[in-house]
Amino acid sequence: MTAGALKYKDEPAMKPLSLFVLVLTLFGLSACGPVPRNSQIIQPKFLFSLDYGLQDRMLGLPEGRAGEVEVYMREGIFHILDPVLKKILRTSSYGDLLSSIYDSETTPSPSFGMTYDRPAKETGAGTLLNEGRYAVRTIFFLPSRLSVDSAQKIYLADRLDDQDSGAFDPLTGSYGGWIIRRFGENGRELPYLGREGSRGSAFPRILRTDCLSDDSIVVVSTSGSFYTVYRYSSDARLLSSFGIDTAALPIPLELVDSNKNSGSTGKIRADVENLIPMKTASGFSVILKLNYYRETSDPATLINTGLENAGSWIFSMDGTTGSQNFGFQLELSENAGEEEEWDFLGVHGDNFLLSSPQRQPGGKLGDKTSGQFRGEESRVLRLVDPSGKALGACEIRIPGGAGLLKSLRVSSTAQLYGILLGRDEAKILWWELPF
Repeated sequence: MTAGALKYKDEPAMKPLSLFVLVLTLFGLSACGPVPRNSQIIQPKFLFSLDYGLQDRMLGLPEGRAGEVEVYMREGIFHILDPVLKKILRTSSYGDLLSSIYDSETTPSPSFGMTYDRPAKETGAGTLLNEGRYAVRTIFFLPSRLSVDSAQKIYLADRLDDQDSGAFDPLTGSYGGWIIRRFGENGRELPYLGREGSRGSAFPRILRTDCLSDDSIVVVSTSGSFYTVYRYSSDARLLSSFGIDTAALPIPLELVDSNKNSGSTGKIRADVENLIPMKTASGFSVILKLNYYRETSDPATLINTGLENAGSWIFSMDGTTGSQNFGFQLELSENAGEEEEWDFLGVHGDNFLLSSPQRQPGGKLGDKTSGQFRGEESRVLRLVDPSGKALGACEIRIPGGAGLLKSLRVSSTAQLYGILLGRDEAKILWWELPF
């Protein structure tokens, strides 16, 4: 296949890249045909539950904010971001509470452990009060985008608390005000990450953060139609950055030829559904799932009448230069006589994990919005390699009617885990995947 590329524009601390778009030729193989009928069925394992309330081992009731609850597991330790009470709970896989980093304006002081007590706006570590499990008092503004490295260092997107936090930045053409806060050993807060590294200038809106297997941290920020992917070392040095102009995404050759053969004049549009960084032997890559749509028009008046689905593709880009490495099309999943799209759930090693709702005979699919699954009984998972070749498949069962399944992630040891937000409690659960 011929490699394609994306169109970029320059920004300080970014490598200058050529302004061009190549239309790529894709592999003849496409990923994800019909789901095998004999796929292994994986039942969920409930690890522990958390009640709703104000006590140490409780979460704030996430009414209207369920999409902001996050869970991140690293080395068997769970970190749970509670956006309502503005705290991060750290627990064992059995649910034992190990630490709490909390906002004293929204959360009562924990009743246990080692506490760094400090004035709300004072920087630094504060005063060590007790030994044992620890709690750290701080102030959070809009905490989100939780990530954790192998040393249990916590990374968290948050707003800056200063008069310039909402200032317009002419270099990026956007309003900044976001930083990555870092909490190290015993919850000690470290200097925050900005665009240039430690204590750098603020980011525009932060889309996601990811700690890679080498403990480097990737931050994806977005401003309008432009994404910027930053990578930092564990000691907060900027390693690389590049931009993705969503107005100049690659167009598969098949879609171009299809337009020509049909005589269609409708423009093909691309939309980024998901973007996930992954560590590779040579550095790191950024994997995108792109959905394509073709403009339709009335043949008599030539007036645009809407958009029709033209398919989905997976693309890989070099995380340092932004050059495109490969791409392949995702075929629809045939599911009980119906066709369903595949979601890009995450990466496992050098491969990609895809997910599609499983329709039960005579049943209906649950609604899916913003990564939340309502009333689904199961989902089909498929592992594919970078060429789109299927390596394995299974079916996971999801408790029907038990609440919202949120923050689904794939661990490096092949567990799929998340938090189930029920009416009376939240449950942490996982599935042991056979890959």
